[in-house]
Formats: sequence, structure tokens, C-alpha cells
Amino acid sequence: MKGVTRYLVAQDGLSEFVGRAISWLTLAMIGVLMLEIVARYFLNAPTIWAHETSTMLYGAFCMLAGSYTLRHRSHVRSEVIYGLLGPRGKAFCDTIIFTLGLIVLGIFFKMAVEFAAQSWSVREYSNKSIWQPVIYPIKTVIPLAVGLVILQNIAELLRSVLVMLGIPFDDPRETEHETDIDPELLEAAKK
Repeated sequence: MKGVTRYLVAQDGLSEFVGRAISWLTLAMIGVLMLEIVARYFLNAPTIWAHETSTMLYGAFCMLAGSYTLRHRSHVRSEVIYGLLGPRGKAFCDTIIFTLGLIVLGIFFKMAVEFAAQSWSVREYSNKSIWQPVIYPIKTVIPLAVGLVILQNIAELLRSVLVMLGIPFDDPRETEHETDIDPELLEAAKK
């Protein structure tokens, strides 16, 4: 089971790294928007690029945050019945959900790769403003983000199958320090 633990540590580490790295995009968005506010309202010289730039940064941020969110079990879930189940019952439900999720994400990944490839092939640019930036790089973020969620989904599926089957393993999340976990998630987990 050491191989499973190493895999889970590596995958959780990748999702954690991506999540923490893209969190810095919020500062870039704030900077772009602050610059636009100053230029527009104080200098009477609005930019032609700030709105689309902030939209692209926000889109990348939201898409790339998916694997981090899944790693921390922070996606919205209805726990009316789920909350009443024991660990193996929850693992059974999770196995079904992560299996279905893997199928849906696989289809979505294929579509996202084709979508990005088409954008690259025509060197697509935006026609939403007179700035007209290239958008094929931002469209490449879509399959990248879906791929990262697929990888984390596989790790979650592995965890749920092992728990469901009663196979003991070392889950690296169980040894995290409480200071590494969001306090709101910690409180929710204790309930």
C-alpha cells in the first residue's frame, strides 16, 4: 500500500500546488481592475484591454481551481442521505459519483481538447472589443483544468474504493496538520 500512499501524496501535492499557484491570479485581477478604475475615473482615459484581461484571468482562475477544490472536498454536495451513512456507505456513494464523474470528465476532456485545437488552428482572437486579443492560449486552459480534475478524481475514486472494500491504507489527508486545513472545512468535518 506504500505505492498507493505515494500516489495519493503526489496527486494531492499537485492539486495543492496548482491551487496555491493560481490563487495569485486574484492579485493580478485586482491589479488590472484597479488600474482600470484609476485610468477611467481619475485620468478620464479608460483602457481597451482591462475588462477582457480580467475576464480571462477570472476564467482561468475558476477553471484551474477545480482540482484544488476536489482535493479539499469542497464541492457542493447534498448530504441529506449521505450524512446518515457510515464510512463504507459514503465510500460506496463516492465510488458511484467519482466513476460517473470520470466518464463525464473524459467526454468533456475530449471536447475541450478539440475546442482548444480548433482555436489554435485558426489563431482565434476575440471580437468582443477593439483590443481583439488572441484567445487560443486561454482556451488551452480548459483541457488543462479538466485534465487536472480528472487526475484528482482518480485519486478520490481510489480512496473511495479502498474504503468501500475495507482495505486499509494510509490516507495522507488524515495526517495533515490542522493548520494546513481551512478552519471552516475542519469544523464541517467534525460535525
